[in-house]
Amino acid sequence: METREALGQQNQQSNFFWMGMVSFFTDMASSIVVPLMPFFLVLILDQGIDKLGLVLAITTLVSYLLRILAGIFADRRGRNKPFLILGYGLSAISKPLFGMADGWGSIAAFRSSERLGKAIRSAPKDKLLSASVQQKNHLGKSLGHHKTLEKIGEVLGLLILLATISYFGMSESVFRSLFLASIIPGVLAILVLIMFIQDTQGLPQKASPSFSILLEPKLRGVIAAFVIITLFTFNEAFYLLLGNEYGLELNEILMILILVKGTQMLIGKSIGRFVDSYSIKIQLGLGYGAGLCSLLLLLTSTFEAYLASFLLFGIHEIIMLMTIRTFIGKKASDKGTAYGFLYFAIAIFSALSAYVIGLIWQVYGVDTALQVSAIGMLLAGFVLFKHRAHTQ
Repeated sequence: METREALGQQNQQSNFFWMGMVSFFTDMASSIVVPLMPFFLVLILDQGIDKLGLVLAITTLVSYLLRILAGIFADRRGRNKPFLILGYGLSAISKPLFGMADGWGSIAAFRSSERLGKAIRSAPKDKLLSASVQQKNHLGKSLGHHKTLEKIGEVLGLLILLATISYFGMSESVFRSLFLASIIPGVLAILVLIMFIQDTQGLPQKASPSFSILLEPKLRGVIAAFVIITLFTFNEAFYLLLGNEYGLELNEILMILILVKGTQMLIGKSIGRFVDSYSIKIQLGLGYGAGLCSLLLLLTSTFEAYLASFLLFGIHEIIMLMTIRTFIGKKASDKGTAYGFLYFAIAIFSALSAYVIGLIWQVYGVDTALQVSAIGMLLAGFVLFKHRAHTQ
């Protein structure tokens, strides 16, 4: 009996490494496709910034709204791996389809299909990772290791992208060939998942999805703070196109993005230890501060400020994601449902943010879009600290 329990614990611990490798290959594929998407849409297919905002809004809704259902089903069945295989598989076969896109509608459809895969797998993945940690006070550290592997995959994918663009140029055929090539790391991710991931065994939850999570004040307050800040955060796709506004070439923008992702990779483990050691209020405050400073820097309209802002955005992003995932992993009872509800809330606010910022940029210009975001972030800070008692 003891040998069986020890083997089960070893399998659970190995899940962190192998799920990290799944994310490594998946993020490698994503970093070949996703950074190209705004340039392909706006510069190659000649669509407006408002269309980019609309695509981001649609795909964000698809990505996040359905995650709560996957979380509930994972809790009810007590299994996670079937949802992971379906989710990662759908994403892997959807990315190459960008190579056949001919307008913003097809871009939205293919990206939505890829994001649907993300929606199916996200809550079960977070639940499996949480269940694979024996000591919950080390959850942040473990998630930091996982996040580091994700970022290594992103950086390697971006290096492949940069080398290809630098050598072959920025033609439509190169873009489409890169989209098709993303199938290779995507398939490798599926093979690792099928062969090495051990499902965590949990008792199926019989309760109906009444969202009892809403009755937990600590969870409610933290999730509310997180999504309010999300509403006014500049999307990464907008950052990439902002580089184009400064007259940067695509390969130069990719080098900056590699710097941002490399910074996230290097600080991932440290952020994991940070979220294990400090209160949720301090974590949210630091993440908010980095996000606010990133927006204020953009108002100066200089290249140096853009570079510093992009780096701060990357720090803001990793702190906020690590904070909320670790907090729910430690505090929630039905973790799949809790993560699903978090993503449901993010869907509404992120989609609204992407659509509104894209529309303002197209109609009134980038400066107005930045000013609206900065003012909104200041207001978000007021709401966050006014209701900080709910996050203690």
